[in-house]
Parts: sequence; C-alpha cells; structure tokens
Amino acid sequence: MEEKRVSLKLSEKEHTYTASTSYGELPVGEKGYRPVELVLVALAGCMGVDLSHILSKKRQKVQDINIKVVGRRRDKHPRVYEDIELEVEVYGEDINPKAVEDTVKLSVEKYCSVYAMLRNSVNIRVRWKVLGKTDSEQK
Repeated sequence: MEEKRVSLKLSEKEHTYTASTSYGELPVGEKGYRPVELVLVALAGCMGVDLSHILSKKRQKVQDINIKVVGRRRDKHPRVYEDIELEVEVYGEDINPKAVEDTVKLSVEKYCSVYAMLRNSVNIRVRWKVLGKTDSEQK
C-alpha cells in the first residue's frame, strides 16, 4: 500500500497554513490556495496526467492539453461540491478523436484516483474535443 504524507503548519498569515508535501510547500487557507479549489486542481491534474501518458502510448502527437473545470457547491454547510464539469481540449494535428474518447473513458473508469474518490458523491461531467494547432503555433 502506497502512503502519502502532508503536514500543515499555521503560518504568520492569518487563517493560513503552510502545507509541506513531497514536492514542496504551498500556502493553504485565506491568504493562499483555497482547499475546495485544490480539489478541482487535483481532479483536473489527475485526469491530465492520465491523458498525456495514455495518449503518448497511443502514439498521438499531442501539442497541448487544456482542462477547464467548474465546480458548483451547495449553499448550506458543509458547502460540498454537488456538480463538477470538466472540459478537455486536446491540441495537435492528426489526433484520432476515437483515441481521445477512449483515453478519457479509461481515465474516468479506471485510472483517475481523484475521480474515483469523488464520483459517488458528486455529479461529474466530462466533455472533450480535439483541436488543431495551439494558438501559439498558428502565429
């Protein structure tokens, strides 16, 4: 069983902690990253890593992946997410849309741990599309 450890220490900034992770430190709280936003970051990051790994194994020449996430929280406490929408944009020439569709399904159904933790308590929708060159390459 893999074990992950994170520690939080109250910082000098009011209602803010310094989180120490295996990658480094980050501020969390009122004067830092909001915990509920980090949940969205974790979901998009997990899916993004899956997509880039799997698509490269499928020999798709991905130039960029952009994931937009919108989370909607209920009004009363605890203010948990009730709905989350992810929009995945995969950029590159000659990318097979079926490969992207299959990769998104693999991430959602098998590999994305964050999705697996949220799916029974949050309505999550994932949309995806394949686009040509990225804007920076078209200029």
